[in-house]
Amino acid sequence: MTKEQITEKLKDIFKLVVHNGVDADMLDGNSNIRLDLGVNSVALIYMVIAIERTFGVDMHDVSYNTFTTVNDVVDYIYERVV
Repeated sequence: MTKEQITEKLKDIFKLVVHNGVDADMLDGNSNIRLDLGVNSVALIYMVIAIERTFGVDMHDVSYNTFTTVNDVVDYIYERVV
C-alpha cells in the first residue's frame, strides 16, 4: 500500500468520523490535525478505531499529542502495514 492510498483512505475515515464542516477533500499531508481539521480528543478516539479496523494496525500507544499532521498519521500507518 502506498502513502497516497493511505491518505485517500484517511480522507474517507475523516468524512465518516468528523462532522465539523471541514472539507476532507482539502486534506493534505501538511494539514494540522487539530488546527486545520478541528479534530478534538473525542474525534481522535473514533478516528483511531476506524484506522485500526481499516488498516489492521494496533494503535494502543497513540495519544492526543502523538500526531501533529496528516503525514504523521500516514507515516505511522505505512510503517506498520508495509
